[in-house]
Formats: sequence, C-alpha cells, structure tokens
Amino acid sequence: MDSYIIKGTVVTPFERLRGRAVFIKEGRIEKITGLAELKNYPQSYLSGYRVIDAGDNMIGPGFIDIHTHGANDADAVKDDIGPMAELKVKHGTTSFFPTLWTAEFDRMLQGCRRIRDFIEKQDKGSRAVGINSEGPYLNPDFGAQKRELVRDPDPADYRRLIEAGGGYLKIMTVAPELPGAAQLISDLRTENIMISIGHTDIPVPDMHRAIDLGITLVTHLFNAMGDSVQYDRGTKAVGIQEELLVRGGLMCELMSDRHGIHVKPVMLNIALRCLGVDNIVLITDSMNMTGFPPGTYPLQDGRNVTLKPGEDTLRLENGDLAGSVMTMDAAVRNFIGHTGCTLEQAVQMASYNPARALQLSCRKGEIKPGMDADIIIFDENIDVKMAMVGGTLEYSIL
Repeated sequence: MDSYIIKGTVVTPFERLRGRAVFIKEGRIEKITGLAELKNYPQSYLSGYRVIDAGDNMIGPGFIDIHTHGANDADAVKDDIGPMAELKVKHGTTSFFPTLWTAEFDRMLQGCRRIRDFIEKQDKGSRAVGINSEGPYLNPDFGAQKRELVRDPDPADYRRLIEAGGGYLKIMTVAPELPGAAQLISDLRTENIMISIGHTDIPVPDMHRAIDLGITLVTHLFNAMGDSVQYDRGTKAVGIQEELLVRGGLMCELMSDRHGIHVKPVMLNIALRCLGVDNIVLITDSMNMTGFPPGTYPLQDGRNVTLKPGEDTLRLENGDLAGSVMTMDAAVRNFIGHTGCTLEQAVQMASYNPARALQLSCRKGEIKPGMDADIIIFDENIDVKMAMVGGTLEYSIL
C-alpha cells in the first residue's frame, strides 16, 4: 500500500529536515512536503495512503552492507540466505551484498549460484543486490582464511566464478602481488566487477601500479594488510596502509566494532580526517553467528571461533580475528561514539557511500523524490523501529 510518513526528522543523509511528510508511491519516494501543506490535500487524496507516524524518531535511508558473510545462522557460502535477510532488515539494512569467503572452490561456485537464485526470487526482508567474493585470490599470510584454500588467479577458475554469479558478482577482493593478478584485475574490469585491494603485503610502488589498473575499493582498511610499524634510525616507515590513506580515488571499507578491536578508535579518526566522509564505507564483516549469544561456534571450514560476553568480534582459537557479529545499526552507532562524527555523516557512510561505490546511488542511499523507498526509522540511539524496502513495510515496532 502507498504510504506517507509524518513527524520525525528526515536525515537525507546530507541534512536534517524537520516538519516534513515523506510520500511513498509504487515503491518509490514520490515527494517530500511540509506537514503544514497536508491540510491543502483533499481527504479523498490522503485516504489512498497509509499513515506512518515516526514520532520523535529519525527517518533515514536504509543501510547498505557491502561486506557481510552471514547472519542468523546463515552462511553466504553454504546456506540459504533468507534468514540472513530477515535479521538484517530488523537492524536497518535494506540492501546487502552476501559475501563469499575463501572456501573450497567448488563450494564457492555453489554459493555463487545459490545467491544468484535467491536474488532472482527474493520477495521479503533485506534485499541482496549483488555478490561480493572475498577471495580466493588472497595473500595467505594475511587474514583468517585457511592457507590451503587460497590460490593464484587462473582465468580458467575465475571465469567459472564469474559465470556462476550470473551477472550478480559485483565485488572481488584481490591481493595484487599474486602471479596473474594483473590479468584478473583487467578481466574483472571488463566484466564491470569492482576490484578491492585486501589481504595483501604488496610493496608500495607495485601497489600504486596495481591501483592504476583499475582498483577502486579497499577491503577493511587496517585489517589483514602488511604492517608498516617499522623504524629506521627513529623514522617511521611508510607502508601500504598509509599510502592508501592519501592515494585518492579510492573508497575504503572500515569496521567499527563496539570496543575498537578491529580498528582502534585513533585509527578510525585518522581515516576520517585523511579520507573524508565521502570516501568511507562502513561494513559489518558479519558471520553467521550474528544474532547468537556468547559461545564457541564452528566455522564452515571446520575451525572454531569464540564470541566473548560483551564483545561483537569473533576470534579463532589462536586469537586471530575472524569477522564480527555486528549489524549495520551498531556500526553506525559505534562509529559516532569512536570518532564524534555527526549522525548525518555516519548515516552517509552506511547508505549513500556504498550506493555510490556500487553505482546504485541513482536509486538507493538517499531520501529524495524518485529514489527507491528503502527507508528506516530509528531513535537517537540508532535503534531501528521500522524498515521499509521498496515501499513494503518489512519490520516495525512503532
């Protein structure tokens, strides 16, 4: 049913608009008018719309999670991701990119096909709008993946992965120092697949040459990359992560967990100041344990991870980080807490920026006429009260 949302404060996300009514018609935002103007509309016109009262809450664009491996006991590689979509929408994510992580290659192919089929048939919850593949073309020394499962790029392999995605594979993380990576980057560009640099220890000069080939995204900056904390006669060395901060022309994923474990708060602030609000994409890197209580759980590759009480990060038995159980509303809340940025800025990094990075900003990531009616209502603590996807009310506790 067509709707209009009254009261609340619209976070577009570039500005706050008070005293507005947001009209939704046929799945899109029709118009935004002043509340005072409603008295000029005939009752016969307004009766065709359902009224949603946002009260004292915020009205914002739905979050877009471009890097998420699972949630609600669903793993993107091996499971039906319907439960994942169901949990995500309750936390304000209206679009997401189910993310494969490095597994046996045949399982990754099966995961691609399964997600492709889901995308083509989905009709409820948060909407999967593309596939992200974090690997298997990664440096085995960096990240939580099993060493024996990573591989060097081979056209015979990755073309099968692209084909399995059926046009929905939109992002792939690549360690550009691997043999064959340059050809992979070129082929991904031809297929209009975004290339993200990550899980890498590439020398700085080679990194810049690889970026020039067509890399436009950075996979979870400050995680699973070569460490430049070295000193030569008292001078700190500059490594790939520092170079990425000032390179320009890149969007950078950032994880902002509750206690600043993946990325220390000071590093989040450095990233914000160096990259600017426009070039940061907040992600969850969530695993299928998202929504679970603290405990020890098996991964799909046979290893175990532990979630400690009061934390939202997962660790392998050796203590290495292995993703999170964050949701996007928490990522926004945490980033504001760690950096002191404005609500508008954090919402932009969770909605408009990922939409722009993935060429979706013509219809998602912003509240303005003509956009998809992917709208959320949340309170001052970023607790989600309502989520609408394409004009359909998917979740509400208003």
